[in-house]
Amino acid sequence: MNVDKKKYFILMPPMLIIGLYLFYFLPANKRPYVFLVPIVFWLIYYTWLFIERIQKKKL
Repeated sequence: MNVDKKKYFILMPPMLIIGLYLFYFLPANKRPYVFLVPIVFWLIYYTWLFIERIQKKKL
């Protein structure tokens, strides 16, 4: 498992803020949308790692 802590901690604070904001301000019937935030986080994180790995192979 390739964990890049720098990328993780770059993405985590904004996603945490967005998740808390959505949890607090969304109406109760829309609150399950908060669970999309971690999905988007991991999607961005692994896409970033994938693109970086491809760029390293090209060099």
